[in-house]
Amino acid sequence: MRCGWLLCFLLLVVRPVHAGGERQVFAATLYPLAAWLAQVVDDDVEVVVVLPAGANPHTFEPLPAQVRLLQRASLLVRVGSGLDDWVEKLTGLGPTPPALMTFSDHVPLLPLREKGGRDPHFWLDPLLVRDHAVPALVGALERIAPVDAASYRLRAERWREELSHLDARLRTKLAPVQGRAYVAVHSAWRYFANRYGLVEAATIEPVPGRELSAKEMTKLVREIRRSQARAVVVEPYVFSKTARQIAHETGIPLVTIDPFGSGELRGGYVRLLEEIARAFLEALR
Repeated sequence: MRCGWLLCFLLLVVRPVHAGGERQVFAATLYPLAAWLAQVVDDDVEVVVVLPAGANPHTFEPLPAQVRLLQRASLLVRVGSGLDDWVEKLTGLGPTPPALMTFSDHVPLLPLREKGGRDPHFWLDPLLVRDHAVPALVGALERIAPVDAASYRLRAERWREELSHLDARLRTKLAPVQGRAYVAVHSAWRYFANRYGLVEAATIEPVPGRELSAKEMTKLVREIRRSQARAVVVEPYVFSKTARQIAHETGIPLVTIDPFGSGELRGGYVRLLEEIARAFLEALR
C-alpha cells in the first residue's frame, strides 16, 4: 500500500519534459521548502518534494523511488538540524549527486529546551523565511545557474514582499487570541507562537516517544490547568496516547494541525500558514 501511494505522489510531482530534453530539476526535502523554490524559479524548472505527503519527517525511511528522484536533481535543499537528515542516505548514491543547501546553516534557530540542539521548525515564521531563508535559497540557486541570477533575485524580492503581506494578515487574524495558551505534543510550534503572541503552556513528549511517569503526568496536568490552555495540538502523522489522555483529564479539546502541508507548490506556502492560523484561531477562541 505504501509503495502504491508513493508512486501516485511521484506521478503528481513529475511533470512532462520539453521537446529538447528533460527540464532542470530542483528538489526539496519538505513541502514548504519546495513551495519557496517554486516562487523563485521560473516555470521551465521542475520542482519536486522528496518527503511524501502525510509521512512523518522524523521517522521517514527513504525508498528506492526517492533515490531515482534525486538522481535527476541538480540542487537539493533541506532544513537540517536533525529534522531531515535521512536525506543524507540518498545524496551520495547517484553518479552526480545534487548540490546540497541546508537552511539551518543560514537561519537563526531557537535552542531546544528538552534535549539540546536547535529547533528546526523555522518555516512557521514567515519573517524568518523572508529575512534569512529566501536570501540563502537565492544564493544556492545562483551558484547552480548564475546565468539566471537576475531572474532569481527579482522573483525573490517579489516573494519577500508577499511574505511581509502574509505576516501582516496573520498578525491581524490572530490578534483576538494573542496571549492564549495551548499544549503541544512536542515543541513544533514555537516559531509561529513567538511571532504571533501565542503561549506554549507545556509539551507532552519532551523526548519524542518516551512515556511519562505517573508523577510526571500529574505534574503536567496541574501545569496545564494552571495555564488555562485552550487546546492540545497534535500533528496528523503522530499518534500520541498521552495527548489523548491529557485532553481527557483536563477537559480541553484535541486539535490536529499540520505544520508541513501538501498540494500545489506555487502559492502553497501562503495557504499553509493561513490554514495554520485559522486552526489556531478556532482552537484558542
